[in-house]
Amino acid sequence: MSLSVQTSDHAVLTSCDQLQIRPSESYAEGVYWADLPAAERTRWMLQQQWEEESKEAAAVWTVFKQDPLEPFVIFWKRYVISGLGIFTAGYVLFSISNIHILFDQAYGPCWQTFTQCSEVWTQTTDYFQVVGIILGQLTVGFLGDWLGRRWGMIQDAVVMLMGTIMLAAATGTTTNGWVIMYAVSQLVFGFGVGGEYPMTGAQAAEKEVPGSKADVLHRGRNVALAFTMQGWGQLANLGVLMVGLLAFNSKGSGPYSHGAAGATYRFSFVCIAILIAWMAYYRTWRMQPVAGSKMKPVKQAGKEAGGEAASFKLLVTHFWHRLIGTSVSWYCNDFLFYGNATFRNSFISILVGPNTSVMTNWLWNLLNVGVALVGYHAAAFSIDWKWWGRKRMQAAGFLACFVLFLVPACLWDSLTGSKTGGKVFQFIYFFSSFWNQFGPNCTTFLVAAEVYPSGVRSRAHGISAAVGKLGALTPTILFNYISDRTKFWVVCWAGLIGCVVTLVFVPDATGLSMLEQEQQWDLIQQGRAEDYHGVAVHPRHLSLFEKAVLKRHHQYRLQADVPMATPCDSVCTNTDVQQASCTLQDQTGNSSTV
Repeated sequence: MSLSVQTSDHAVLTSCDQLQIRPSESYAEGVYWADLPAAERTRWMLQQQWEEESKEAAAVWTVFKQDPLEPFVIFWKRYVISGLGIFTAGYVLFSISNIHILFDQAYGPCWQTFTQCSEVWTQTTDYFQVVGIILGQLTVGFLGDWLGRRWGMIQDAVVMLMGTIMLAAATGTTTNGWVIMYAVSQLVFGFGVGGEYPMTGAQAAEKEVPGSKADVLHRGRNVALAFTMQGWGQLANLGVLMVGLLAFNSKGSGPYSHGAAGATYRFSFVCIAILIAWMAYYRTWRMQPVAGSKMKPVKQAGKEAGGEAASFKLLVTHFWHRLIGTSVSWYCNDFLFYGNATFRNSFISILVGPNTSVMTNWLWNLLNVGVALVGYHAAAFSIDWKWWGRKRMQAAGFLACFVLFLVPACLWDSLTGSKTGGKVFQFIYFFSSFWNQFGPNCTTFLVAAEVYPSGVRSRAHGISAAVGKLGALTPTILFNYISDRTKFWVVCWAGLIGCVVTLVFVPDATGLSMLEQEQQWDLIQQGRAEDYHGVAVHPRHLSLFEKAVLKRHHQYRLQADVPMATPCDSVCTNTDVQQASCTLQDQTGNSSTV
């Protein structure tokens, strides 16, 4: 590959074999976009956003005219397959509360009065999966940086397959024995799901070549669209359960026999087990080790700097405050998200009465998931806008959830005592689902992957996600002992705390090249952190704590920095359709991974 680059701030590129020193997606006439005067920066950001979105829309239309299905095929390869592990996680993880509704009515002596089953073991089915997730996030998060993303993802698929088979086949000599096996199976599946979080988050963040145009402009969308598969997994689970119940029970209104309930829940797990088996095959024999090949130089640098233990020590000593930000904000988000799911049944009983059928509960849940999906995709669409970005989206989402949960806590009697109040309550509940997705539920997954260098990214993401799942475990246990109104009083403060933690400890990597992070990390490993003066320490990309307390923005001197050349994106030639397809795929070729 030829290299012919001017060393001035205004780098001139004459072919795609050259490297860029000041790429146009980050610099305007050699000036970093965040250094532009406010009015000029706003114009530049909006113009870039308009040009990029117009180019992508034109590319979609060009490809669609040639082959109407091709845009969907590209979307499938690029985002659906990438998020398939999160899809299965959403399907099974949220099926537990859906199936619990069925068990309550079909197995009353076991799940309600506890005359046939141990109350302790029955309650463990609500949180054993979360315990498994925490263990998987920590274990696979550390292994992912050591063995690589591909092997971590293969392991996740195999363990999830084992877990779903166990869930579908769970049985016992007594009803209580079946409950115990059901809980243990959730623990196994949860371990596989836990590993999926750091692996999918890191893999999606590393999908593009570090420093490329797609990395700078579309990294957030790559991760967010993979994460939207969690919502589609919930939707698919409800659809399968409703079809199964109608097939095995002939009607959805009840009563529900043991045989119909058992066949319905086993059918739902068999369906997802088939998909997970295909995913395990794909990851083992068909998946290209794209991220693994990018990780080799980083791993080698880590070995030269003293190995994995030394890298983890540097992570803790240099980025401990970011770990606080990503971990605590994720804890607050899961407290809101899973707290919302936990008292969802109480909310539905307030709206339609306490003796509702299973199908009615599922239909209300289906509506809630539909609203959430709008939030998922709205987040993916706007998360890379430089004037909005991850940090503002996360803080705004937390603040909105705080207000929306505080109102029912303060006005409980008014909202639950009249028909009009019930309508307002309904709006508040569903609107909170939108803001949770168009906010912290998407951003915490992304931020925990992109604010750390690749050599420790999987571990940092795993730690953050594990602390987050403690936020899911807390309301699952706590809400068994407090009233419905008190649940709102408790959960609302997670929104306020999450907003404050985001503003203080979470940096904003919107528009930041990941190549800059690698350059900074290389100097940190050499013990020369103070020698880095690039845009990774620009005030725009640092947290309030890093600026006010650590003063790291004082290192920023772009003129003194020796920038790393960034690879320009590969170019599609020949026909307009080829060029449009290349644009639509963000120049990734066949690098889609599960």
